[in-house]
Amino acid sequence: MTIYEEPQTLQEAINHPTHGKQWEEAIQYEYKSLIDNQTWKLVPLPEGRPIVGCKWIFRYKLGADGTIQRFRARLVAKGFTQTYGVDYNETFAPVAKLPSLRLLLAIAAIEDLEIHQMDVSSAFLLADLEEEIYMDQPEGYEKGNLVCRLQKSLYGLKQSPRVWNQKIHQFFINNGFTQTNADYSIYINKVTEAMIGIWVDDLILIGKNMDIINDLKSRLNKAFEMKDLKDLTYFLGIQVRRNRQIRTIHLDQTQYILKILKRFKLQDSKPTGTPLETGIKLTKSEDQESFDPLKYQSAVGSLMYAMVGTRPDIAFAVAAVSQFNSNPNIIHWKVVKRIFRYLKGTADFGITYGNTKIKLEGYSDADWGGNLDN
Repeated sequence: MTIYEEPQTLQEAINHPTHGKQWEEAIQYEYKSLIDNQTWKLVPLPEGRPIVGCKWIFRYKLGADGTIQRFRARLVAKGFTQTYGVDYNETFAPVAKLPSLRLLLAIAAIEDLEIHQMDVSSAFLLADLEEEIYMDQPEGYEKGNLVCRLQKSLYGLKQSPRVWNQKIHQFFINNGFTQTNADYSIYINKVTEAMIGIWVDDLILIGKNMDIINDLKSRLNKAFEMKDLKDLTYFLGIQVRRNRQIRTIHLDQTQYILKILKRFKLQDSKPTGTPLETGIKLTKSEDQESFDPLKYQSAVGSLMYAMVGTRPDIAFAVAAVSQFNSNPNIIHWKVVKRIFRYLKGTADFGITYGNTKIKLEGYSDADWGGNLDN
């Protein structure tokens, strides 16, 4: 997967040597969306009121094959400057658990259900703010000595995910859906048996036939500005490969694994057959040379997302190296690199659901009381 350098500032984006025009168009599109949604009104800053900063963020939206699909410019509020009790109160908002989403896909594979994906355009701008928040004007669009009195939630604000979730939750309740007790971001319509999984502004729609899916899409389009992504093929860095003839769905994170290998400069490393060396015992020994904890934690966190997504085979190894996040040494780092080398040789491994005969192979750790430190 090609790793594209994303601009860090407005000037970098506009003056980009190859994609300057595309970034400028993305900035204009975002600003127009902010204005069309009446996200703020310009007012003088009241005396004694705190002000929240803002920043342009630029992201390439990549497809399953790693190529650029879209240029995304987003104005983000600097939520870390907000004051609790003044600018915000409650912040919690649920997202679907990955096991819940996998369960939906497993059911869809076995029952041969339709699976489509939709994305809400500028989702956070659709929800009204209750708090009185003042923000700097966005760079490049300053008008006089005024500030933005926010009327809609904005990406970056601490309460934005909660406000948006409350809005879309009410939409589903009004349209006959019920939240599941096990996961508040999974909704089921008991009449049509349609199922929906929500990850902030990404929706996975599952139904018995296209009439149910199209009716749901029509309702969503009337309530929100939506992007119809058709059949589900890629979400949250997970590729979805479907074979409807034999009713199977295969999930893998091939592109994500190639991406993290390149991030940690291990793309040319030699593959290995197992995530851990046989009989290895990791300890907190201070005799070894220490290793950069930030790099170590970043690498373990990257492995962890593969583990919770589609790679349970590295769960034991990741759990072992996670114990040393606070004070890693060079031996611990070598073990982390071995897990990456294992992933390199098995990048296309994943999970297959549905009507398929597989040979199940497992391993158990019978080394009771094997922790050398305690």
